[in-house]
Amino acid sequence: MVKSPSNDLPGLISNYRSQIGDIAKNILGILASMGGGLLGFILSFIVAGIIMTWGAAGADSARRIAIRLTDEKKGHALVKLCTSTIRAVAQGVIGVALIQALLVGVIMIVAGIPAVGIFFVLALILGIAQIPVILVTAPAIALMWSLGDHGTAMNIIYTILLIVAGMADNVLKPLMLGRGVDAPMPVVLLGALGGMAASGILGMFIGATLLSIGYRIFMSWVNDGQVGDSQTPVVPDDKDAQ
Repeated sequence: MVKSPSNDLPGLISNYRSQIGDIAKNILGILASMGGGLLGFILSFIVAGIIMTWGAAGADSARRIAIRLTDEKKGHALVKLCTSTIRAVAQGVIGVALIQALLVGVIMIVAGIPAVGIFFVLALILGIAQIPVILVTAPAIALMWSLGDHGTAMNIIYTILLIVAGMADNVLKPLMLGRGVDAPMPVVLLGALGGMAASGILGMFIGATLLSIGYRIFMSWVNDGQVGDSQTPVVPDDKDAQ
């Protein structure tokens, strides 16, 4: 006679101990990674606040170093590029997370899903941490269907809206990351995604900045190497010289 899991829970745990242990390790690893990323993000804000105390002096030093490495015109351009790239990435990350959380919250209010405030905060935190917000909208969809407050047609409509809101960052992020930056949007986006894959949230800022600077330096080198300038001397032909 086969016993149900509810009647023999210790035996079930004993039989699947290794599988349960592997799943628990994976979940703890994911939570530790998320916690480490959020902690680094919070610490970066603290460090940034301390640095901002000497922001003017630091900006002047960075400008003088850039001018020393290149020249006055290119030095100012590089400093401006770094500033605009970091600002665009910050606005893109936080702005997109806020817009997405608001979309999710408004749809949940219209759908009559309880605990909207908790879902909103979770969506905002996950959006800033660059974790898919669908992890928040999926439980909300399940809760909405379990309550049964609406008909099937309305539940389907709200489900589609929540899924779209949960993936809205895929459209909003490319639109906002490249605003005000003297580099193409794909360059900033690729740098941010590559940096985030390599070093988490902080790497997103570093990757976008380094790739934007590298792009501008490369294009400057390409443009400086162009021929056909109006100042190029013209060598007279032998027939003209006679």
